[in-house]
Amino acid sequence: MKKTLALILALSMVFMLAACGSAGSSGSTGSSSSTPASPSQSSGGTPSGSAADGEKVICYSFGPMTGGAAWGQFEKGFNQACEELGWEGHYLAPTADNNMSELMNLHETAMTNGANVMLPIVVDHDAMADILINARKQGIVLYGVAASDDNLDGFIGTDTVNLGYNVAEALVKVAGDSPINVVTMQSLLSTQQQNEQVDAFVEHLAELRPDAVVVSREECNSSAQTAQDKLSAVCIAHPETNALVSFDSYAGLGAASYCAAEGIEDDFFVIGIDDAAEILLAIKDGSMDATVAQMWYKMGYEGVMNANKIRNGEEVPFSTDAGTAIVMPEDVDEWAAQVGADLG
Repeated sequence: MKKTLALILALSMVFMLAACGSAGSSGSTGSSSSTPASPSQSSGGTPSGSAADGEKVICYSFGPMTGGAAWGQFEKGFNQACEELGWEGHYLAPTADNNMSELMNLHETAMTNGANVMLPIVVDHDAMADILINARKQGIVLYGVAASDDNLDGFIGTDTVNLGYNVAEALVKVAGDSPINVVTMQSLLSTQQQNEQVDAFVEHLAELRPDAVVVSREECNSSAQTAQDKLSAVCIAHPETNALVSFDSYAGLGAASYCAAEGIEDDFFVIGIDDAAEILLAIKDGSMDATVAQMWYKMGYEGVMNANKIRNGEEVPFSTDAGTAIVMPEDVDEWAAQVGADLG
């Protein structure tokens, strides 16, 4: 974690958010969306859409970008839950993707703007400790997304080990008896959660295919073009490379574009992550072999619902695993229908 903080200071801004500019907020520099309120009652006798003083509950969530394969689904789930509860919901995203300094500032802005509930992304425990402690002092319910922290009331996310294991299993399945010389690619090499996912992948891959080689661990800063360029450079330096596994949605899309451009779809294995329409279409056209879907809509929706239960004094497990699923080519159409992905 301290490594991440050091990276912030050295590179000056590397992972998420800004400030909000929608109803109920003031002076913002980032982008945001908000949901209208529709009255709803909870079982606790207090309207679920109302704070203790009778005002509307104001809930803030945070993401590293607006839209995208993962966070676009998260935002939809978050907005749907807020609408059902009659909450004033604000999803906040940075002016520049993956900007950690703005993330810190935006959590503080949400507190200033009267948040009753926040769904923080704790990307650095040390750097965010004071923010979370002050939020608790203000009586704000803190239900985290994607990462745990002792200062949270609970959190929902993807089990990092299970995700890494699923990626390894998907790669081994599509590779069959072929050699495996694989590149891993994530958003940022400084992101601890993704490092844990990659470590789990490497560990399980060694168990399943002791002959497999991890050629390189790369980052793409959530850019498909960067992913494509970096993969091209790795393949030039290590021509034996024949696979990429992604821990960022755009890494897989960049690898798919590389394979299509080089005409090597049949000889290069690409495992994506998440289940946006463009990822599922890449599997259908053969430029990607499979993906590991994280349940981002579920994280947004259940994150809000669990926070509401905590507000009403109900028991909620501290940790909720949203789950993952391997989506193979034969699963794409059924999965797309299940998650509402428009494949055209």
